[in-house]
Amino acid sequence: MPAIFILDRMKLPPGEVRAYQQVHRERYLPGARERGMELVGSWVTPPVEAETGNEFVVLWSLPSVEAFWAMRAENSAPEVVAWWAESDRLTLDRERKILSQAESS
Repeated sequence: MPAIFILDRMKLPPGEVRAYQQVHRERYLPGARERGMELVGSWVTPPVEAETGNEFVVLWSLPSVEAFWAMRAENSAPEVVAWWAESDRLTLDRERKILSQAESS
């Protein structure tokens, strides 16, 4: 089965990029790895602190559809729910997209 990718985009208030990245690294990353998510990379846009805020973008991968559904089943765990509640207090908005490889023509 092809890999599944998860794209998380968090809109951050001005001046909060470093603080959010640290909290994300300490509070979310270990549990995400335990749920089978592999961190592909993370980015900040624009690439410098902006007066209007920044967006923190994280790309994860899972090896299969089955792994995705197993991870989703664990998303209702109290620690995951608590993380997203905390994240929502630290961000202006967030979005999650679930992606798979498009068929080549």
